[in-house]
Order: sequence, then structure tokens, then C-alpha cells
Amino acid sequence: MFRTVLSGCVGAIAAGGVLVSAAAPAFAGGRTLACYEQAVIPATYQTVSQQVLVRAASTRVVEQPAVYSFQTRRVVVQPERVSYRQVAPVYQTRSRQVQVRPASIGWEYQIRKGRKVLCKVKHPAVYQTVHEKVLVKPGGRVAVTHPAVYGSVQERVLVRAATRQKVHVPAVYKTVTRQVKVRDAQVVWQPVKVRGCR
Repeated sequence: MFRTVLSGCVGAIAAGGVLVSAAAPAFAGGRTLACYEQAVIPATYQTVSQQVLVRAASTRVVEQPAVYSFQTRRVVVQPERVSYRQVAPVYQTRSRQVQVRPASIGWEYQIRKGRKVLCKVKHPAVYQTVHEKVLVKPGGRVAVTHPAVYGSVQERVLVRAATRQKVHVPAVYKTVTRQVKVRDAQVVWQPVKVRGCR
């Protein structure tokens, strides 16, 4: 603050704080009514916050690649088929009784008690065991069925197709704080109390 004491503490203040006239010698010895000094009122500042654009809003394209997976699938390696083979005949040896001579009645001489007599004799049938080869199953062409043969394979299958999507990216702002002058510095006249001034 700058202070100046007017000589003799006599002066006059015009409207607006401007010094109009000072005491003249003609008024010397008069009674001082008031004294003033010049003062500087500093400028006034205010802190303000402001939103500042850091990055503007934009749109970008996001691509999602296709997603694949592997699945196991059962496949026929060799289908069912029929083949033929030659089968030899099957034989079996069987036994049976064969009559060699039938029962009969005949006459023959016999010695009975030292005497030769003619007797009527009954002869039973005579049998003999005969072994023969019998066909049990004839040979020929026989069909043979071969079942199908299966296996497994890995297949690549699409789970999700590729996509393209637009994504909106919002603008980015930052709060900036700064000092703003509200009022300039001013020079004014202020009343003072010094000896000789009331």
C-alpha cells in the first residue's frame, strides 16, 4: 500500500476519488476537517474450473474371429459284406448189426449115448457187426457274413462365425483449474488519522 500524507492534512476530494484541489496559502491556519491518503486495492482473482476436451469421441470397428471346435464322429471304415467258402462234406462211421444167416431148421447127425442118431435142429439167425461211413452233412458253398468295421474321425466344425462390430468410444474430458481476474487493481483515497486531523 502506497501512502502519501498531504501537506498540512488539508485537501478536497472530488467525486470518484480524484483530488481536485489542495490547500492554498489563503486558507492557512484554518481548521482541518479530514485527511486522506492514496491506497492501492490489488486486483481480485477467482479460481474457476473448466472441462477441457482431451480426446474427441470416435468409432472403431472390433473384429471377432471365427471360433472352431473339433468333434469326434463315428464312420464306417468297411461296410458289412458276405463272402462264400467251400465246405467239405462231413462223414461219420456208424456200426450196425447185419444178418449174415437167417434162422433155420435142419437135420444133422449127433452121437447120443454112443449111438449115432439123426436129429432135427433149429439154427438161430447169425448176425455180424458192420462199420460203414455215413454222410452227415453234405459239402458245398457256404455264405459267411462279415460285420461292418467302424472307426472315428476328428472333424473341425464352426462354433461361431466371424463378426464385425462398431464400438463407440466416448470423448474424454479433463477438469482444468485456473485463476481468472475478476477486477483490476484500483487506486483510491482512504481517510487517515494523523495529528492535527480529526
